[in-house]
Amino acid sequence: MEQINTCKVLGDWTAAFDLNDTDKDYGNSVRFRILDYVISAIAGLKVNNDYNHMVERVMYGFGGNEQSSVLFCEKKVPAPAAAYMNASYGHGADLDDGHKTANGHPGVAVIPAVLALAESEDRSNQSVYEGILTGYEIYIRVSNAVQPSALQRGFHGTGVVGAVAASAACAKLLGLDADKTCQAISYGAVQASGLFEVSESGQMTKPVNPANACRTGVISALMAREGIHAPIHPFEGVKGFYKAFSGNPHVEEITSGLGGPLLIDTSYVKLYPACRHLHPVVDAGAALRKMDDVNLNQIKSIKITTYPNSILVTGNIRKPVSADEGKFSMTYALAKALQNGTYTLDDLEDCKNMSQETSALIDKMEIIPDQFYENKEDHIRGCHVALIMEDGRMMEVSRLLPKGDPETPLTEADLMGKMSSCCKGIYGRSEQSDIYKCIMQDEILDLGHLFHILHHYSNM
Repeated sequence: MEQINTCKVLGDWTAAFDLNDTDKDYGNSVRFRILDYVISAIAGLKVNNDYNHMVERVMYGFGGNEQSSVLFCEKKVPAPAAAYMNASYGHGADLDDGHKTANGHPGVAVIPAVLALAESEDRSNQSVYEGILTGYEIYIRVSNAVQPSALQRGFHGTGVVGAVAASAACAKLLGLDADKTCQAISYGAVQASGLFEVSESGQMTKPVNPANACRTGVISALMAREGIHAPIHPFEGVKGFYKAFSGNPHVEEITSGLGGPLLIDTSYVKLYPACRHLHPVVDAGAALRKMDDVNLNQIKSIKITTYPNSILVTGNIRKPVSADEGKFSMTYALAKALQNGTYTLDDLEDCKNMSQETSALIDKMEIIPDQFYENKEDHIRGCHVALIMEDGRMMEVSRLLPKGDPETPLTEADLMGKMSSCCKGIYGRSEQSDIYKCIMQDEILDLGHLFHILHHYSNM
């Protein structure tokens, strides 16, 4: 295959993209993603509170022009700082949307950047929509080109690829021409960073990666508008993005289908506040819980068979001692799903005082790797869970994809249930209704009104 200049291809496409020329109305898709981001940020406000306060103290301490709103606070800060802070909230509970082949979270790497810059630059709804749509497109394509090798090298794609995607999204929001959009993308690629060691320890800091991506995106677009000249070949260069994060990139992912149906609707939406890699296990545990003849006290052993990348990220913390660790513990999540039929924000808090029953279930678990359960071509990214009972019976469930994936989409009732759970103790039913109406139903998406609603919440 003839080598392409990835940056130029993406820059040309982004600059030329026009929402009016698309194959369908993507407005509802964008609003749905914004709503899910806001719900996830509310969850992040609850479960990552210590980290949030640290970020707030540091970022507010810098001062600066009052350009863009911060979630849950009536203060305004410079647009890059607002993007950073709002992404921190959005990823704090690991409830934000993601993409199973792109191995990361496009929404939280793009939406906070676009909203912050849109407010400071007073941009139209169409500019917001186009920015978010192009951001998702760039994220999914670039990440598909470097995954799973970037993950296996220890990089967090949400930060690494997010810097590129946010830069493209913000360039589109500003209406930059093809050359300046290319410069923004290149400048974002140069700054791409993020280690996935945050899934092993110090999990409270995991939001730093999308936060840096969003701040990078805002700054890159503004610098490109000023006329910077970034590297010509930031991806294919001998010291470039592909060499750093992959070594064997799937460059065909950049151009395949580009210009056709957009990829935003291929992202999944989460029901559980934890890394996506353990969601199939929760679904399987919930299904086993519903079986009439399953008695947890009679379980002899539990076998979890899943794909190696899931084990790499969520198989190392067997008995978490904090909510931060609970977001990355496959065994704990399965134990709670077997006990309660789901996995919730309350379960994350229960890590601090784990019951003997939960601990005993975890002691019976064995994790078995099987590449069968991750297959991009067949849309598989799941697991098999088997309960071996004391009397020799085996109860088993396979989940090839968790609920919330494009092939197994959430219903409106599912999303409202997620919203109700995340808003508990913060926003009442009336406020929840106002948030939903503002984002999903009002003719114009009024960002000022949305932030006003979110500023007034109950103290936790």
